[in-house]
Amino acid sequence: MAKNSTQLEKRVITFLRKNKGIFFKQRKISKNILVPSSQYSSFKWILRQLSEEGKIERGKRNTYRIPDLSKNVTGVISFSGKGFGFVITEDGEEIFVGAYDVATAFNHDKVLVERYKKQTGKRPEGKVLKVLKRSNEPIFGTLEKKQSRWIVIPESPTPPVNIVVIGGFKNIREGQMVELTRLQWDSPRSLPRGEIKQILGIPDDPRDDIVILKKMFRLPDDFPKKVIDEVEHFQLPDLSKELEYRLDFRGKEVFTVDPERARDYDDAISLEKDDAGNWVLGVHIADVSQYIAPGTAVDCEARKRGTSVYFYENVIPMLPGYLSNVLCCLQPDKDKLTLSLIIKVSESGDILDFDVLPGVIRSKKRFTYTEVQNIINSGKGPHWTTLEKMKKLSRILYKKRSEAGSIDFDIPEPMFKMSDDGVPYEIKPTERLESHRIIEEFMLLANRTIAEWIAFHRKKERLPFIYRVHEPPTEDSITSLYDILGRLGMSYTKPQNFTPNDLRLILEDIKEMPFKNFVEKISLRSMSKAVYSHQSLSHFGLSFRYYTHFTSPIRRYPDLVVHRLIKTYKNSFSKDDISFYRHSLPKVAKLCSENEIRAIEVEREYIKIKQIRFLVDKIGKWFVGIITGVIEFGFFVEISDFLIEGLVHVRTLNDDYYIFDENNHILRGKKYKRTFRLGDVVKVKVSDVSVRDRRIDFEWGE
Repeated sequence: MAKNSTQLEKRVITFLRKNKGIFFKQRKISKNILVPSSQYSSFKWILRQLSEEGKIERGKRNTYRIPDLSKNVTGVISFSGKGFGFVITEDGEEIFVGAYDVATAFNHDKVLVERYKKQTGKRPEGKVLKVLKRSNEPIFGTLEKKQSRWIVIPESPTPPVNIVVIGGFKNIREGQMVELTRLQWDSPRSLPRGEIKQILGIPDDPRDDIVILKKMFRLPDDFPKKVIDEVEHFQLPDLSKELEYRLDFRGKEVFTVDPERARDYDDAISLEKDDAGNWVLGVHIADVSQYIAPGTAVDCEARKRGTSVYFYENVIPMLPGYLSNVLCCLQPDKDKLTLSLIIKVSESGDILDFDVLPGVIRSKKRFTYTEVQNIINSGKGPHWTTLEKMKKLSRILYKKRSEAGSIDFDIPEPMFKMSDDGVPYEIKPTERLESHRIIEEFMLLANRTIAEWIAFHRKKERLPFIYRVHEPPTEDSITSLYDILGRLGMSYTKPQNFTPNDLRLILEDIKEMPFKNFVEKISLRSMSKAVYSHQSLSHFGLSFRYYTHFTSPIRRYPDLVVHRLIKTYKNSFSKDDISFYRHSLPKVAKLCSENEIRAIEVEREYIKIKQIRFLVDKIGKWFVGIITGVIEFGFFVEISDFLIEGLVHVRTLNDDYYIFDENNHILRGKKYKRTFRLGDVVKVKVSDVSVRDRRIDFEWGE
């Protein structure tokens, strides 16, 4: 019997290999290889066994083949939250893969993909044939016990499959979130298996939110002992020695303006008029590089973290508390070391002259944005005269920047008031104040001035540097944006050469419209992400030829590096210095960009979790929102009062049978022709929420 099975297996493979790439029904295969009726049961078992072993491929309705691998491509798969994925090939092509065609792939695995000959959508479609290399990316999920075995329901992005727990792990219980390791998945017709690496916490407990996020995103917790030991030896500077080479600004009217909950004040400002009537703006930045030398334990840890990560309850700082909140922090009424940029600006907003030099300041006041706004509104209060001048200069700078085409996004963010148990009891959008505008314009000017000093004024020296760059949006992104604007009833003609000014004019037009925030969001999504680079590329969104980050060295590592570079280039430097920076800065820029993306992702995830917790006791309540996305199975609605987005599933629309118009992104009722489209204002009820699934479900109501 075993001999007959082996011969039958060879005949199957030989036949399919001769017809590589073609699916055959099992009955057709049996006829071609002359399988006797007495062996037909064995033949069917052999087909299933060969497909389980990956030697042949099983298709729909009991069809089998050996794929023609010469017609396939390799790439890396990324999953969506809905189970389907996209494979980015080595040539940069993006192939859509449906949820049932992902085979045994997990997120970011390297896979072999077959393109389908027939395409149903706008982009290429295909299926995963084989996983070539497993990603090292961790998989997280929630424990459940089914019958006698433990399974993990994974967090997205993953394929829609449960994972069986193998191996022993003590003290586990249902509802815990865990990280899995040693993943095994041999066939899409069996469940994957994995071992528990660590328990993260309980998603149902709000007090575990930050604990879980830290572990999921590999965020550091406490600082290593060698960093703490190093910081303990830091001492307050000897001002008599520092003032030998630093400019003394302590007699100037210098102060800080920060958010209410800020603890690290790394930028201060001053403003005067010179005898010719020009503005003299001082942007005084904490001189962090004075304390942190390259290659020290503190520096290595700061580079590894890249940026501070902010939550409502606390912060994961880039630097230890003594540095960020005491030694470097520009606290009021205390002498502090700075790297100060002094810019002479004409009445019309042109830069006439500038210099960047080490200084010492003594901040006269620690303002919050709200305090400054109240002083501006009332016309009285501490430093009112200077604040009024700052308001005037910031308006001049803003007008000049806008006329040059700089885009000014004004997208509100959710602001929480939190109870002790970690559940928000109030969420409201942040308000853009004129006090924010003042600081924003001064910091933009400072960052641009520093970048221009290196890239333009000292161009012949070709000095290595870190820039903040922003590439123009792709042609497809621009087309998609104008399509959406058209669906919202706005008749814009897509220009042949899209510029920042084209987008700025659109945002100006929709300032008073109910879907203003929505249009700003989709406009932002249409653009590429700003990153750090060693190349002096432009910043599309700001319409700046050169730009960098100089103003936040306490919380951003690239700013600290920029400070070091400024000091190097202000003094004598060698060819070895230039060679070192040319070699190291590309790696630093790449790492800083990656760390920034991670921080954005974790902060976004934190906001989503807290928004869901806020809605738990509001199930059954009605709110007004705006449709922000339309898909085949429903539409997304944002409750503008809370900036919370949820899904109205098409199955809950009981008044008609709705059909998705893919070209126009509209759901249209078959009988009564009611439509749901982008930008529509609708009334929705909160029907269900789940922190575990990161899910908010709404129901529509007339």
